[in-house]
Amino acid sequence: MNKPLKGKGPNRHQARESAVEVLYAWQSGECDDRAILGLIAGRLEEEDREQQDQEYLQALVYGVRDNREALDEEISSAINRSLRSVATLELNILRLAVWELINRLEIPYRVIINEALELARDYTDEPARSFINGVLDKLAKRLRAKECK
Repeated sequence: MNKPLKGKGPNRHQARESAVEVLYAWQSGECDDRAILGLIAGRLEEEDREQQDQEYLQALVYGVRDNREALDEEISSAINRSLRSVATLELNILRLAVWELINRLEIPYRVIINEALELARDYTDEPARSFINGVLDKLAKRLRAKECK
């Protein structure tokens, strides 16, 4: 059960961290959909994530899983290389952020990009962070054109 922080609701940053970890493990396990429930349950049991927004974690994981091809097409349109050359963690951070850009219009695009860069800081190196920032900046200008003006 989520215990809200004093004055705050469930933590979405922790949910994003867990989502990246679940998606990485899912993809490493050859995208076995049967494993997702167990992977999510494992992230929900982490003591350092007890404040995470559980519903948001599930929305992120299933949103990326169910829309992976479309998300990959969006990402491909913004890069000058094959998606196969993008590291799994980088790709899943991008998928997560692009899903949010498309589906969570109530969240400002700058917040989504900043959250993705925080994840990149925790899981990747500086060149990867720069790559993620460039891709998301390009996609935000197209996917959130009115907001980016």
